[in-house]
Amino acid sequence: MPRFVFQLQRGQPFELSAIENILSDRKAAREAALGICADLAKDIVAGLTEDSEWRLDVMDEAGQPVFRLRLLAETLGPAS
Repeated sequence: MPRFVFQLQRGQPFELSAIENILSDRKAAREAALGICADLAKDIVAGLTEDSEWRLDVMDEAGQPVFRLRLLAETLGPAS
């Protein structure tokens, strides 16, 4: 079965952490990524500061991207 790497990136500058998992296929890796995001959603949103980003990249054994989840807190327009 294939090995996938789930790489979390958060903050500015990016703080990195990675989790490796052996899953049946790319679809299972996508479902696992969505589950991770769902489990962490409240903490992710609470930790987003102005103009910051949280990202979860899923890569295959060769390091090729398979799936990405991204939350971006971005100020638009002129500052008040």
